[in-house]
Amino acid sequence: MVENKVKEFGEYLKNKRKEKGLSIRKLEELSGVSNAYLSQLENGKRGMPSPEIIKKINGPLGVEYDELMEKAGYIDLHPETVSIIKNNDLNEVLTNAAEIFIKSVTGKDGEITADYRNNIIREIQREYSIGKNEVEEIVNDDFINKLVKNLTLEEKISFLNIMIKDFEERNIDAQGVFETSAICKNNTVKTLRVPVLGHIAAGLPITAEEHIDEWTEIPNMWNLKESEVIVLKVKGDSMIGSRIYEGDRVVVKLQSDVESGEIAVVNVNGDEATLKRVKKSQNGQVILYPDNPQYEPIFIAHEGARIIGKVIQVIFEPK
Repeated sequence: MVENKVKEFGEYLKNKRKEKGLSIRKLEELSGVSNAYLSQLENGKRGMPSPEIIKKINGPLGVEYDELMEKAGYIDLHPETVSIIKNNDLNEVLTNAAEIFIKSVTGKDGEITADYRNNIIREIQREYSIGKNEVEEIVNDDFINKLVKNLTLEEKISFLNIMIKDFEERNIDAQGVFETSAICKNNTVKTLRVPVLGHIAAGLPITAEEHIDEWTEIPNMWNLKESEVIVLKVKGDSMIGSRIYEGDRVVVKLQSDVESGEIAVVNVNGDEATLKRVKKSQNGQVILYPDNPQYEPIFIAHEGARIIGKVIQVIFEPK
């Protein structure tokens, strides 16, 4: 069913492009989205585009943003939600939404409020028939942060939609709440100049000249320093389950450790770095999971894994 919808959207996109008399190359020129990515969209091989991609292509196609969002499956969104997504940086809006939610259910010390914790415990018990003691161990003070962090893009947008509906009922200006802080008053975006790496070989500094293919600028929505970020070109198809394809680029925050379940760039046993989802066992073993069932997990001892950094953004339209 989902596959059919993806193909239907691809056909719709192709028809709209042809109605405008545009080649895929011309649409790339007008939108800034690569022709390879557009071709995959039209052939139903890339899933549904993100709201940010839709924002780039709706104008050149002559289609209203709302219409294209609906065709892509982002249905039942409040008009205010669509407007906020259209007029602001999506990642920044979703980050703000997560921070607002976390603050609303935690106290000054960061602990989950008793009422919300009890509600969560009751809901989990009712949904999964798990004993109360087991649920209480799961719903610890870090539970909310992990819950928000592991939501899919669609789930985050759905959650944002619920928040905006709630704001409207309470006569709160949602536009003001989700105003993008990464955009200055003069409408210029704070950027970072970062190296683009084609690979990361063991035995050399991460940003050694041998690794750097080019330099690029990216929006700095994380308020990071230039020395803290790299962009890495993706090789292979081991992470397609997370919509990370060969040729895409990932923004990587350089750090020596990540939380279990996060996607990271890792040097394994002195070899070239690999992109995988990191999970840690209690005995110190590190398991690198591909998000593609055709590949097997990689089991390594903790000392055999050197974490280079955490993936904080995927750039879907490589040049």
